[in-house]
Amino acid sequence: MKIKVLHWILTVLTLCSVIFCSAQEIPGNDSLAFERNKNIGKGMNIANALDAPYEGAWGMKIKESYIEEIAMAGFNSVRLPICWTAHISGSPPYSIDPNFLNRVDEILGWCFKRNLTVIITIHYFNELYDYPDDEINRQKFLSIWDQLTKHYLGTKPDHLIFEPLNEPHNNLTPEKWNKMIPEILNVIRKTDTDRTLIIDIAEWGYHTFIEQLKIPENERNVIVSVRYYLPYDFTNQGASWAIGSDDWRGISWTGTPGQEEAVIEHLEFIKKWSEKNNRPITIGEFGAIVEAIHEHRVIWTKFVRTQFEKYGFSWCYFDFGASFKAYNIEKNKWLKGFPDVFFDKH
Repeated sequence: MKIKVLHWILTVLTLCSVIFCSAQEIPGNDSLAFERNKNIGKGMNIANALDAPYEGAWGMKIKESYIEEIAMAGFNSVRLPICWTAHISGSPPYSIDPNFLNRVDEILGWCFKRNLTVIITIHYFNELYDYPDDEINRQKFLSIWDQLTKHYLGTKPDHLIFEPLNEPHNNLTPEKWNKMIPEILNVIRKTDTDRTLIIDIAEWGYHTFIEQLKIPENERNVIVSVRYYLPYDFTNQGASWAIGSDDWRGISWTGTPGQEEAVIEHLEFIKKWSEKNNRPITIGEFGAIVEAIHEHRVIWTKFVRTQFEKYGFSWCYFDFGASFKAYNIEKNKWLKGFPDVFFDKH
């Protein structure tokens, strides 16, 4: 009898061990996020279009020919900044305007037809940034992603990625963002356990704040997003949104040893965090403004892009045809040096 009981105990322990080991290999683990990060690869942001109050308000309307240009150039992905809050009802459940959603679907279709991975995110949710404790703003945020998760359930899980919120900042501090992350994860995961998500660092995605980011350990199907606009007085010289930026006009970036070493130091910092936490990294935005000396924009862009890839980070240049543009939408042509700067010639 004792032998039978012992045999039964050993059998149960063996089964538990098998179940535990299998649980470590379910979809949604680290490897899935790393693989889908490879699908982002080399990406392009299309800004000032869907993130405007209405498409065209800021001079950009997305055309299928733009998607074709991006695909033909050799990019792997498109990131779509979207101001969803400009297209929802004013009262619960804060329904997304079906006409606007159809427009987003149309653009996704253009991308998928060309095998481009797409990232959709929320841009310019200023009320949430400024008043993160307001329950109405919180409910809008959760409702938008509840609707989008259900709408896109089963749609291209390897090639459609959700980025819940672009660059938390202002009163949405790292601490408050960390508390909000499990809430938005729960909303999405109750419907879709397979969708890969991109979580931004707080404080505008600035790399030094990556150590303050707290993502639940059991959520492994996540890519962490960083911004790279450094040195800021070079990349944002003359920018209307940056105080004192007119004084930066003419600042150069020619790839001196000191300039290159600064970039490498920043990326080493990010890489160490990535390895320690076993989280893949995407550089969700990087770019140098058109007010900068064009030749220096090209030099900077090529160097930082090359370094991102050396460290195994995917990236999305900001942006296609607006303030940091690589493409002239009036002349329907790439600017000099673009898009070659994004690709290694063999």
